[in-house]
Amino acid sequence: MLLEKLVRADGFSAAEKEIARCILERREEVLGMTIRQLAEAAYSSNPTIVRLCRKLGVGGYREFKIMMASELERAADSGAINANVPFDRQESPGAIARKIADLTRSTVREAELLLDSRALDAAASLLDRCQQVYLFAVGDSMIRAMSFQGKLLKINRQVQISHLMQEQGYYAYQASAQDCAMFITYHGRQPGYLEYAETMRANGTSLIAVTADGTGELAKRCDLVLQLPVDEDPLEKIATFSSQIAIDYVLNVLYSCIFNLRYEQNFARKQAGQAYVQRIERE
Repeated sequence: MLLEKLVRADGFSAAEKEIARCILERREEVLGMTIRQLAEAAYSSNPTIVRLCRKLGVGGYREFKIMMASELERAADSGAINANVPFDRQESPGAIARKIADLTRSTVREAELLLDSRALDAAASLLDRCQQVYLFAVGDSMIRAMSFQGKLLKINRQVQISHLMQEQGYYAYQASAQDCAMFITYHGRQPGYLEYAETMRANGTSLIAVTADGTGELAKRCDLVLQLPVDEDPLEKIATFSSQIAIDYVLNVLYSCIFNLRYEQNFARKQAGQAYVQRIERE
């Protein structure tokens, strides 16, 4: 995805095109370069490289190198599997299974590299100590959000979530400074979410974004961003394979970090709840 954008160079300035050309010609070498070294090699500057990174949909040069390394590794290890169309027409079921497995592994690896441990720790702490958690998601991301809600329910964390946009609007209006809201949105452009974020910021609500658009307007309005890999094109993909794999992984990691903050207490609470539910089901 990054390589494709660098090749197309859509909307790039002359200086940004020169940086893109340098990266494409020296792609392996660039992974070991500092931003200053790349600027010198491309006869450019650090700020221009940062602007190019943001046009590519990543937060900065560090994130760019991580995602670039992942793309190159995926190309070398799995025959350059396309996250938008990961298998070819009339491939055998076995070949499709291998390619989806390869895509899953590479997506999880890239998502792991992009996770900032400080942001992850801060997000877990916010979700652990807040009074109420509000989740905002739609479509396939809603399925992942509901799974996350189910996990938190088992350790007595109360989570509000709704399929209906109007109800999501009421949640945004009612959220307070004691609460935390999390937007789970791959491209970060869901209608209404910017307005919801503005309203909750004004109310002092802590905001977290789980998104691939780490430099977008929604991310800018949030206190913390958990970055997802930028691998899918909304017009070219045949399904939300990579994006949902990444979201599921990040939410599982986040839940585990929350659980770990009060490990013994949460373990005992979950076991007691499970025992109660099973007893009732047997009666």
